[in-house]
Amino acid sequence: MSNFGHRLRFTRDHRWAPGHMSAYLDGELAARARARLDRHIEECAQCRGLLHSLRRMLGVLHGLPQPSARPGGPQAIAAAVRRRLHEPAGSAEERVDGA
Repeated sequence: MSNFGHRLRFTRDHRWAPGHMSAYLDGELAARARARLDRHIEECAQCRGLLHSLRRMLGVLHGLPQPSARPGGPQAIAAAVRRRLHEPAGSAEERVDGA
């Protein structure tokens, strides 16, 4: 491939790569797209650094504790909202004032 062709491919892949890194890390890219990204990150320190940062961020996120579900889940929240909607108008103002 000519130097011009290589630069053209590099520039095109450089624009394409960041938008596909998440799918790459999740194993969702087709083999051809994965090979394209592999080739690009071998050549591009900037995209290699971005991919490294994304991997680290995912590691941190996976290490966070899972949120616990509230008792009653979404149904309890919906019921509380319905109750609040049917309260007299003054009730909400009294709560804000602390009464």
